[in-house]
Amino acid sequence: MKQMIRRNLTLDELPFPPALLEAPRQFGTWSQDRMLTEQSESTPTRPLYHFTRETGLRGIPSNQRPWFFSHQQQTDPREFEYALSIARDVLRTVGQTGDFFTHAFCDCVDDMIETNGLASPFEFYLLSLTGHRDHGPQWKQYADGGRGYAIGFAPSLFRPDRNELYEEANKNLHIGRVIYGGDAIAARHRLAIQSAAAITSRIGNAHTDLVHQVRCSNYLATMAREFIASQLIWNCLTAKEERFSDERETRGIILNVKAKFDPYRHIINGRHYVEHEMGLKAPDAITEILIGPRAPVDAEEQIRSLLNSEGYSTAIPVVRSTAVV
Repeated sequence: MKQMIRRNLTLDELPFPPALLEAPRQFGTWSQDRMLTEQSESTPTRPLYHFTRETGLRGIPSNQRPWFFSHQQQTDPREFEYALSIARDVLRTVGQTGDFFTHAFCDCVDDMIETNGLASPFEFYLLSLTGHRDHGPQWKQYADGGRGYAIGFAPSLFRPDRNELYEEANKNLHIGRVIYGGDAIAARHRLAIQSAAAITSRIGNAHTDLVHQVRCSNYLATMAREFIASQLIWNCLTAKEERFSDERETRGIILNVKAKFDPYRHIINGRHYVEHEMGLKAPDAITEILIGPRAPVDAEEQIRSLLNSEGYSTAIPVVRSTAVV
């Protein structure tokens, strides 16, 4: 499993003078450094668990390709709107200034969100993981009321080993630890918004003649799109309300422009998903498989038979949960 840390940028293709291109370049550098910091904080040192129904458990070892589902079809479809509404509040607060470019940048981003929402022109696919090993609420919510299973994935599967994007959109996996609560979410949005606005203002005020030459609206829109693509989307995809904090969620996230997913997008029961190859037969890739507390009495024997038939190590522990559901 690969964790990507860079996007392919084509700033040189923009019809802008080099002096103005410094604005998206500088914010891109800031954003890259920020993502590296978050990557370091999110890279796990202990196994992460994926709670699933029996069909999910059987499918993942068989094809080594977990299904990542569209962000629009998650258990709580409102969670992204929640994080986005906080971002808009912060934009309006930061934009309350006499500095023209700061105010105009915040307005431009807010207008784009109002017009396009979070997704357009992007798509995002998610896999939910948790640091909980044997957790009653997650058995109940995500593993068929305790009749399902939890797969333990080794930390080595999530360590970054590449810093350029694959051409195939479904290969580009990012790992992000979810943050919880309005105050923490607002603080992270504010950090990125203030950085983008400050760069927009500094470069714009230093080159007002060039801004007028390319049209101010084009300059602002370029910075707004760079901010949305490199920071806003990520910050919204890795944020949830405080009431979900006990989930201790880490997300596997695959994101790109919509057209890039056309060869890889599938549908099941009306839900869009893409597959990502993990290489689960590598030694120690699966740390254990937990059997739900309400799974059939012969579940251990069935799962052991499945692992053997697929060529997995006989040393993988298969353990029944002791959680109360």
